This record gives sequence, structure tokens and C-alpha cells, in this order.
Amino acid sequence: MKIIAESASNHNGDIDYLKKLAKASKGAGADYFTFQIFDPESFCASDYERFDIVASIAIQQSQWAELIAYCREIDIEMIPCALDIKSFHFCLDHNLDLFKIHATDIVNVPFLKHIQKEDIKVLLETQCATYQDIKLALSYLGDQTEAIIHGFSNYPTEVEDLNLNALDYISEEFGCEIGLADHSLDTVEIPLMALAKGSAFLEKHITISRNDRHYDWQVSLYPHEFASMVQKVLHYQTALGNKVKHPTPSESAFRGVLFKKVLDGDLNKELKRADYGNDYLTEVFNSFDRQNVGVGIIARLKSKRLKKKVLKPFHNGTLISDLYHRIATAKGVKKTSIITSFLPEDDPLVDFCKQNGLDVFTGHPVSVIDRMLSFALENKLGTICRVTGDNPLSDPTILESMIELMKKENLDYIKVNNVPIGVGVELYSISYLWKLYLKMENPLTSEYLAWIALNDKDSKKGCIDLVHPNPDLSYYNLSVDFQEDYDRCMKVLKEMDKTNFTEVTLKDVLDAMVLIKPSDRNMVIKLPGGEATSFEKFNALIDNSNYAVRVKLEV
Repeated sequence: MKIIAESASNHNGDIDYLKKLAKASKGAGADYFTFQIFDPESFCASDYERFDIVASIAIQQSQWAELIAYCREIDIEMIPCALDIKSFHFCLDHNLDLFKIHATDIVNVPFLKHIQKEDIKVLLETQCATYQDIKLALSYLGDQTEAIIHGFSNYPTEVEDLNLNALDYISEEFGCEIGLADHSLDTVEIPLMALAKGSAFLEKHITISRNDRHYDWQVSLYPHEFASMVQKVLHYQTALGNKVKHPTPSESAFRGVLFKKVLDGDLNKELKRADYGNDYLTEVFNSFDRQNVGVGIIARLKSKRLKKKVLKPFHNGTLISDLYHRIATAKGVKKTSIITSFLPEDDPLVDFCKQNGLDVFTGHPVSVIDRMLSFALENKLGTICRVTGDNPLSDPTILESMIELMKKENLDYIKVNNVPIGVGVELYSISYLWKLYLKMENPLTSEYLAWIALNDKDSKKGCIDLVHPNPDLSYYNLSVDFQEDYDRCMKVLKEMDKTNFTEVTLKDVLDAMVLIKPSDRNMVIKLPGGEATSFEKFNALIDNSNYAVRVKLEV
């Protein structure tokens, strides 16, 4: 949860005081400093009864520029709350890209239209707002909305008015991140309740001294109070964990001690606490015959960059059906299935599979490894090939070579190197996949499964090095993520000129690649835990992994 220090109009028009607030916010540990910036004549009508008060606390744009430079100097992130179009464009001109939309502007449609045109993110405040107000604002700011902020405008807010369950309502109704603008006097319990509710942001007012009686002094915290609140939140934030039910690293060691064991390999006997043997599921996965090889084509319909991409037309059918039929031709494969989620949003894919005779399996919506393990458990697979559903040119001959290598060397994991993205596949023994699963801190990150396996020092890994005149095949992309990727694959497909997609060979694909260019070696590759690296470094790490066995495959 990110902490926002709110200055509002606590500065009373004094830029030096505002700087002190920014510095105090930084010192107290706030993640962001927010300020209300306005031009009096743009903000309110000239005959507004409080116009003179508004004008008296206004700060000139030259001084706002001074504040922005100062905040950058002391290294605290800013969230301007621009209260009129003129001030909004001033902030844009100073390269600020996260804005707070004050609740008084939630249905200010002309203002929302200005915001809509810009490449920025917003926090949408909702004090006094109805469902209809929020819905209207989101019709303009939907994709730009970083979070919807709940709050109550009475200062200070009494506990019975906080309505923290509204945070759940907002999350469920609008599918957005949530936040709380907390105007209560509480510095511990309410912030921690907001944390427990899953708030991404918590906003609290800050002041140098309540004795100054500046605006909003009633709910403003002294810097030391703000700092104390931040430390409490940081401390208890660790208690939330990673939002997945899975053994923590410190808990994993107890599993082997606490779980009762299968004795003498007999799964039908009563399990007992013992110093030997395996827990039930470990014994089951270990018992599956490695000769029973399955292919899991991992696919969902959640892509926003290229909607329902796996159902787009391809060669003989759709991208997913052509991939299914071609990869299923691999010798040694006993079961091929499209593995998707049980969520309603993936029902069209399930229906398509059933209507077209494609085997389909539904499982966990986020955890890829849980989906694979469930598929293996149901079909008693000793080995599983993971194929990504948006890689229509995944090659069955490469898979055949992997299956043979797995049989010969009794490996845990096999990968192919020097192959275009979208052509190679991965092979896992199920007993190893289960071990890897138990070692993982968060299975919800298993979309990076290959990277996790490659960095596992306890596994027996193998790789197949593709031998080809072009040693840089791994820099070419034949995976479909964007429209241009789809167009690139269609171009390659057309060049191959095959009547039946199942007849396409690896050589056909590589020969047709003369029509396309490699990707930028400096392209950023995302890694687990928010890490990233360059494409070139990523490939180097893969090539130099600690493989127990390396073989060559000439094309």
C-alpha cells in the first residue's frame, strides 16, 4: 500500500510552508506528496461567495514550478490535484503523469475530456459520489484510472461514517484498484483496516503544526505522527503475504515432518507419521510413468493487446486449432489438450474446443503450474510438454527430440536453444514439476515457469542446441502478442505455401524467416519479481545455464 501525504490548502498560500510540508512528507516516509493546484478565476466564478478566500491562498505558477523542482531535488514523487484545465496543462508541461482527480470534478465532463486525451494515469476521488457519478467518470477515464479512492468529506470523519466496506463494493463493481482518503483522526487501526481491505493507496493530511489552524488542520497529522503511521503500515504489510495459499519458505521445511507418509509405496494403506516415505501427492506424482507424455497448450482469452488472439484465423483453421493439430503429430505424445481456466471469460474458448473436437481442460485461472499439475494428475502423466497457446509455430519435431532425450537421460527439465521465440517448447517430468511447485514462493508467478526452472540449481536440466547457419535465431519472434506479431506470422505462413498446416516442417519455418527481421537485442525482457533485463543478456543466461546434458539438432 502506497502512502500519500496530502497538503491540500494547508499552506495558506505560502510556498515556503508548502516546501516544508514536502520535506516533512519525505522525512515521514510518504511515497507521494500531493497538492491542490488551481487558478482562482478558472476554479470558481467571480461572484462565488468565497472567491476572496480562494484567491488569498492561491500560489502563482512560477512558485508551483519552484515546488515541483524542489520535490524532485529531495526525491519525493508528486501527485498534483489540478482543480481546473489551466492548472492541469501546467502540470502536464512539467512532465507530471500521475494526477489526482478531486471528487468535485468527478462529473466535470469538459475537464474529463481534456484528461482523456493525455497519456497519464489518475487517482479518482469519490467523496459524496454515487455509483452513477463513478460510472460516468470511468466512461472517460477507464483505462487511465490507476485507482478509485474512497473517502468521506466530513472533517474529522467519525468512525461510523467511514464505510470501509465500500472499498469492497468499488473493487467488485468497477474492477479497479482501490484506495482510502482517510480523514479520521486514527493513525493505526483505520490505516491497518484499509491495508487489510487491499487498498493500493492510503492518503492522510499532513501539517507542521495544528496550532497554526491552517486549512484542514482538524485531520492533519504532525510529521512524527505521520512517520509513526507509516512504520505501522510497513510493519503489518508484511503480514499480508503474497495473496496465495502456499507454504512460505519458512514453513516448507515442516511439510516433510508434519505430513503423514505413504509406507512401502502402497497408496491404499493408511498413511502414518514416519521418518521415511513420501506424502500422498508426492508419491502419486512419482508413480506416474514418464513414458506417458502429455502436451498442455496453455491458453486464455484475457489478452487486451490483441483480443481473443488464439481464436484468430490462421491456416486451416484458427491459431489455436492449427497449433493443436500440428503439435499433436509429435511421436511419443499420448495426450494433447488445450489447458485454459474455469472462468466464464474463457467459456468461448472451451465451447470452441468442444465444437471442433479439441480436447480441453480447465483449471486455475492464474497459476499456470497449478493448471499443469491438475491436468497431469487427471491423466496420470509422467512427463508434460508446456506449449504456449499464442505460439502457433511450436514445432513437433523439436518435441520428439526432447521426449527421446528425457527417456535416455532421465532429466527433470529440457529446453531448446537457438530457436525463434514461438517455435520452441519445454518439457518437464511431473515429479520434478511437483518439487518445483513446492519450492516456489508464489505459484501465481508461474507464467515465468521456464525462467524459474532454469535458475533452479537442484534440477537435472538438459538442452537441445539447434544447429543452423544462422546462430542468432533466438532473436527472432514468431510469438503472437500484438497485431504486428500476428501479421508477421501470417507473412511467414504465406511464404511456406503449404496446403495442410500439419505438413509444415521446422526447415520450412526457418527458411521462411528470411522475410522478417530480428528483434532489438536491447529490448527489455520482464522477469519475476518486477525485475528486467535486456534481450541479449536474457539469451546469454539461457545459453549458459547449468545443463547436465547438451545435445545438437541439425536443421
